[in-house]
Amino acid sequence: MRSRYSAFVVANADYLYYTTHISKRKGHSKSAYLSSAKNTKWLKLEIVFADFDVVEFKAFYLNKKFQTEVLHEKSNFKLEDGRWYYVDGDFYK
Repeated sequence: MRSRYSAFVVANADYLYYTTHISKRKGHSKSAYLSSAKNTKWLKLEIVFADFDVVEFKAFYLNKKFQTEVLHEKSNFKLEDGRWYYVDGDFYK
């Protein structure tokens, strides 16, 4: 999770794409990752809970009005051939 957050911070679309599980890549293009990363000013990552293949986190960022907002998600990951892949997540409001 931390490596994907860091990839968003530095707009590394290739890393984000290739660490997304192959079954989910159709909905996540490199250009979409790049656009999202470049249009967001990330401030910090807080890990709320982590288990073997689940990570709940809060990612803090600035909105267009320069106010801090929080992306709160419970992400699911899958380990395949010694590598971790993001599968999907549930957002909290």
